[in-house]
Amino acid sequence: MKISSILDIVDGKLLNSPSISFIYSIKTNSKKIKESDLFIAKDEESLEEAIKNGAFAILYEKDFIINDNEIAWIKVENLELAIIKLIRFKLSSLNLESFYCNSSLYDMLKIYQNNFKKNIFFIPNKIEKVFSYLDNIRENDIIMSKDKNLLDKIYPNNKNFEKKINQKDISNLIEHSLFETSFSYKENFFLRIKISSLYINDFINIFNFFKKDIDLSKLKNFLNMKAIFFNKSFEIVEFGKSDRFIICQHDNSLIENEIKYINLKFKYAKSIFISKNSIDFLEKNEQIIINNLNELKPTIKNKDFHCIYLANFSYKEVLEYFIKSQEQATLF
Repeated sequence: MKISSILDIVDGKLLNSPSISFIYSIKTNSKKIKESDLFIAKDEESLEEAIKNGAFAILYEKDFIINDNEIAWIKVENLELAIIKLIRFKLSSLNLESFYCNSSLYDMLKIYQNNFKKNIFFIPNKIEKVFSYLDNIRENDIIMSKDKNLLDKIYPNNKNFEKKINQKDISNLIEHSLFETSFSYKENFFLRIKISSLYINDFINIFNFFKKDIDLSKLKNFLNMKAIFFNKSFEIVEFGKSDRFIICQHDNSLIENEIKYINLKFKYAKSIFISKNSIDFLEKNEQIIINNLNELKPTIKNKDFHCIYLANFSYKEVLEYFIKSQEQATLF
């Protein structure tokens, strides 16, 4: 891409007279910069590394010192807007299938990303990460986002992935637990699949999209409403081997529905709601605030409970916390 074209796309100013006039690729990771790349700079440390690795051009907003006049220094008023404009320009030449969806559907779809005959690319929360795969997007590929406003900016021709499911098509529903369900959908029967009934509609949408060709065992990788069972010694045990478990959720958009679901479906057992930040729809006496995971064990050690719902922490970091705690305990 010509430097002059980039200036037009991002409405930027070229602050020097470089010896180069084009770049081959756009990067945001200074470690992956190769000779002839444009680097999007946000801080001086990564900027210096990008130049050492051979960047041909720098796109930036801050007042960096121009220390190499051989490369192009392009300044913009709003770096985030410039990033969106570059992505939109690249995608505008392609005929894509573009969808937006809710967070839980997005999470479940990622599990089946490699199941489809077409490539599916997921737009991350940090839009600049799109550059890591932007050059790999081809004609008729699929892009998916859980942020419709962002998707409207980079690829306006998009549609809702989620289709309304006729609830009359769902029957024989058995909720074996908060995280295991059996049910029929039309002529299909699903036995003890590893998802909460809260997310049945999401599952059916994906089932229909992939034309029934999905591996149900992959649902073990769906982390929303997935339990970590542990005993009184805080050791992880197999699914169902303890009456104590913890459910984690770091996505704020899902927390309210999950807590309401637990209160409705698990009301005869004892649940404790713990969070890093105050949960607006719960009273102060209905929640416990902790600053980090190191406070979790002391907080629940002497409490009576079956379910811990832990908000603002991810499943992976909580699982890692339990594993490390268990390893440390075996050393003594």
